[in-house]
Amino acid sequence: MTEIDIFKEKARNGYTFCFADNCPLKDRCLHYLVGQQMSDTISTYSCVNPRFQDVGTANCSLFRKAEKVKYAKGMMHIFNDDMPKRVEPYVRQSLISKHCHTYYYEYRNGTRLIPPAVQEEIRQYFREAGWNGDIIFDGFIEDYEW
Repeated sequence: MTEIDIFKEKARNGYTFCFADNCPLKDRCLHYLVGQQMSDTISTYSCVNPRFQDVGTANCSLFRKAEKVKYAKGMMHIFNDDMPKRVEPYVRQSLISKHCHTYYYEYRNGTRLIPPAVQEEIRQYFREAGWNGDIIFDGFIEDYEW
């Protein structure tokens, strides 16, 4: 599947578009680039409010970088036998407290991708629990931060 196909798929599935042609960030923004791929057969869609205070500026709070990032997928094998016993419950409880049971188990099972910021959070929880060794996720996938 090409990037254009991916953008068109997102457009069909309700992704928010932006049409701020005067925006200095438009050539690097997913909202704008996906909006440019919108089909002329779609009669209604979700769109960024062009009158919102910082839309079309270099400081747009809705800007999404059109650059792929590395998502972790799964953490079934993240805990190993060399770790002290206190590490696993601390990391698990910290993630559940911050994100909820559902997200924790989806991250663990690989049904929800783990964004870079959450990967760093997980590494921090391991450090707080006293583990400074490698943190090994089950795998990685590159995708946009939609």
